[in-house]
Amino acid sequence: MVKPKIYILGLDSATWDLIRPWVAEGKLPNLAKLITQGTSGPLESVIPPITPPAWTSFMTGKNPGKHGIFHFFEPEPGGYSMRATSAGSRRATTIWELLSAAGKTAGTINVPFTYPPEKLTGFQISGMDTPSEKSPFIHPPELRGELEQAVGPLRLELRYLSGMNTEEKHQQVLDEMEAVDRQWSKVGFYLLEKHPADVMMLTFMSVDTVQHHFWHFLDPNHFLHDPKGAEKFGKAIQNVYERLDQIVGEFISRLPEETTLFVVSDHGGGPVSDRVVYLNRYLAQLGLLKYRVGQGSALKTLQSKVTRKLYRFMRGALNSDQKKMISNLFPKLRSRADSAYTAFDNIDWSATKAYCSETAASPPSVWINRKGSKPQGIVEDSEYEPLVALLTEKLKELKDPRTGEAIIPAIYRRDEVYQGPHAGDSPDLLLDWWSKGRFASSPSFPEDGDKPPVFIRERQPIDMKEHEWGGDHRRDGILIAKGGPIRKDVQINGARLIDMAPTLLYLAGQKIPSDMDGRVLLDLFEPDFVAQNPVTYDQVDAQDQGGGTGPTYSAEDAALVEERLKALGYIE
Repeated sequence: MVKPKIYILGLDSATWDLIRPWVAEGKLPNLAKLITQGTSGPLESVIPPITPPAWTSFMTGKNPGKHGIFHFFEPEPGGYSMRATSAGSRRATTIWELLSAAGKTAGTINVPFTYPPEKLTGFQISGMDTPSEKSPFIHPPELRGELEQAVGPLRLELRYLSGMNTEEKHQQVLDEMEAVDRQWSKVGFYLLEKHPADVMMLTFMSVDTVQHHFWHFLDPNHFLHDPKGAEKFGKAIQNVYERLDQIVGEFISRLPEETTLFVVSDHGGGPVSDRVVYLNRYLAQLGLLKYRVGQGSALKTLQSKVTRKLYRFMRGALNSDQKKMISNLFPKLRSRADSAYTAFDNIDWSATKAYCSETAASPPSVWINRKGSKPQGIVEDSEYEPLVALLTEKLKELKDPRTGEAIIPAIYRRDEVYQGPHAGDSPDLLLDWWSKGRFASSPSFPEDGDKPPVFIRERQPIDMKEHEWGGDHRRDGILIAKGGPIRKDVQINGARLIDMAPTLLYLAGQKIPSDMDGRVLLDLFEPDFVAQNPVTYDQVDAQDQGGGTGPTYSAEDAALVEERLKALGYIE
């Protein structure tokens, strides 16, 4: 029987900022054991540090300019509206495909952005981009019945998350999270025993979810801290880490001694900022974005406000099943409500030079309405560089009124961050919301055009009925490796998420494709192992265009995915 040479446990959003103190306090004994018996350190994510580009870069060893996934959404061809991305949007080969092609077996479970599943020599169970439990998210298909007989029906989402507006529903979400974690661990144990592969991976999403929605209970310095709520939910995040630590321990006990175990996260986490920037409002005030004439009329304003209030009520009052039913029965109504809430359709593209898609909670990025690139583009090639310079200068002028500190720590041009044939599909300017200082963004509306573009939120306990984030992402995730040729009790620095693919291939005895951006993390391994196993490369002459099959979602599937992302808080 095949025994796994490599096993990877993904803890989406896990951060050293919480792990290290809890390890020191003895609360995470199994992670502590891995750290002392192996090698560990920070793992730098991609820009922006969010799930779709991050896990895709992990799987491909490439920056988003080569694999083509930058966000949960991508612009629809020939328009300004956005559509949900999936693994179908990926345009690069994954390590799972490379291993299968080399005669190795690979099996992945719940890894984000693997839908539709790849036809591996092994198996693949898709992650969070799967539309629903009814979707064909398992390869080979016959594995589904076997798994359901062994562990029961598979659950992909949290029913109560989108309506988490009471203490009771907060607790229901925590209970659901535990049930889903237990389910995936059972799936992982079953497949490890019955369908072992050379390289296996299982990802848990609960850390990311609990940090987004419960960080303000944990942190007494949080501007939204709720002391009363903290009595009940102050340890919600810690409890998830402790549960996953226990699951890690169970995997350690079940894996063969010669297996190399990795524990990784795609990015870190931390508290949201009290500084809010209304980017489209600011661009309108600069004269770079125009709203359609008449959008500010009293009747139109009243209609928009009523629609937005109804939209927010529905988001908070209905559970995920009810929202799915409405989305499926009335797709045009849902689309109109979305447009009214974000005001994106109120933009006059024929007079707009720059804009931000504010539907997404992150990242707030700026697009230039360039002629030849956008359907109603007006910015000439000769205007592009001066406009980029002007935008950069003006965005740097946004200050925190309390301190005079620049609100946006860094502003990146796309060519500073991305290289490859798909770099031009990204926003023109990426604004740093994950580093020191930080800021959040929020949708702008035409009738608020005279209000300041920067708003400092009041320090007060969060209103549970508003259903908003208390935590967000940070760029550094975690890397822990133990077993086989891994060095013991060593800490390393400088590891990047894109380094994981070539490192895993190297450990599996494979050549590294020359078009990968990542490098083999030789500091992880014992010097003797490196000396006996030099890194070898497979020369790739043409840019790899493998992987994705193009858009994979029907209108119904897209609605399901969007509702999940709204429940998670990734889009407004």
